[in-house]
Amino acid sequence: MKDRMREQRNMDMEANKLRLNRYLALCGLGSRRSVEELIRTGRVKINGKLAQSFHVKVDSDDCVEVDGNRVRPLNFVYLVFHKPPGYVCAVKDRHNATIFSLLPGKYNDLGLFPVGRLDKMSEGLLILTNDGELSFNLTHPSSRIVKTYEVLMDRPLRDSDIMRLKRGAIVEGLHVAPIDVTILERPPYGRWVKIRLGEGRKREIRVMALEAKLKVIRLIRRAIGKMILKELSPGAYKEVTLKDLMYLIRSGGFV
Repeated sequence: MKDRMREQRNMDMEANKLRLNRYLALCGLGSRRSVEELIRTGRVKINGKLAQSFHVKVDSDDCVEVDGNRVRPLNFVYLVFHKPPGYVCAVKDRHNATIFSLLPGKYNDLGLFPVGRLDKMSEGLLILTNDGELSFNLTHPSSRIVKTYEVLMDRPLRDSDIMRLKRGAIVEGLHVAPIDVTILERPPYGRWVKIRLGEGRKREIRVMALEAKLKVIRLIRRAIGKMILKELSPGAYKEVTLKDLMYLIRSGGFV
């Protein structure tokens, strides 16, 4: 998959026949789904004319503008990041410090964004990139990439609490449930659980905990696929190639 994605992307650019939503994703403006909203809301122009559809094709000679600024495909960057608590997963925020304030200035103008999110007080493994195509592939349910979380609850869990967590909850209008929930053998004993999710939704674990009459005290994303957070300290990052990133996720390794 990893080599095929890179190969196809290069072939597309050489052929100069990219659909507008794919072109914008390659410019680091988000996944193909998210950039379609830019087109629908009239923020995209091609050669001075308002873009009418994301199906239209553009080539390297076309002038594509978003909010009046010309955009071009980027060189892609891939960071594996250990998010500490207290930071929001946003490029800009008026009221809170963002994860990007922890990165060196050389990454400021590369259009990086998080692949999936962790809420302000959650911590752990996060991928940052400007590759919208990769973001789409990693977050789509068909990718079947499991995320593993370690969660500290406010009290020891009984068997009935585990069963309630396994039943899931309604999140964003849909019923979601974890792949599995298991007690972790670490102090404070009986309060740490490992939760594996097949598809992440906003504050999913916290909502499921409330449904089970539990409160989350600490939430750590420990793994994305088979890539396990172990070596990076909070706020630290590691720049990797696409090939290495996909190997870590699919085949395993520590970061």
